Amino acid sequence: MSRKHAIEVDADAAHVSIFGGKITDCINIGDEIIELAKSLGVDVDEKYRTWYGEPDDRTRDEFFHQARLMALDAMTDTRSSEPLSIRFWRRYGNEAFEMLERIREDPTTVERMIETAEYLRCEIEHTARREMIVKLDDFLRRRSKISLVIRQGDFLRSPGLLEACRVFFGEDAEARLRQYIDTSSHRRQS
Repeated sequence: MSRKHAIEVDADAAHVSIFGGKITDCINIGDEIIELAKSLGVDVDEKYRTWYGEPDDRTRDEFFHQARLMALDAMTDTRSSEPLSIRFWRRYGNEAFEMLERIREDPTTVERMIETAEYLRCEIEHTARREMIVKLDDFLRRRSKISLVIRQGDFLRSPGLLEACRVFFGEDAEARLRQYIDTSSHRRQS
């Protein structure tokens, strides 16, 4: 699904309408709205602005401090789109501390599990603990963007996909992977 949004401005009526968008893009949309509100003459006093969607600055600074101490960004895969510290904070907020702890316990959890996707073992484990993944499609399409941005044939060939299924489904891993393949091939034939 598209995350795109459109904003319509009626300057004469000082009215702004927002169409579309996703909750995961709300900060960017909010920033656009603030700028538009200012251009319409609304006095926006940002020193009192509080964002309740992420922890306070002190918590953020502590996360980045811990990430620097363990040289987290040096562990970023060269194929990644952004440094791990920024990605973890953006995606997980306060829960990003759990990623740091897991990497400290087992440095191999910083490796990509599904070779063609940016998701690391520690992220897959985190998702398994925190999200209610009942079908592989829940992860590939709803909890991540893997099936939306990577060709299905590419991620299906990844041996790490079965390993991710083991993390999510335990001994039912092979059956759940087969269920996903059967369901998605049926959809393609329809």
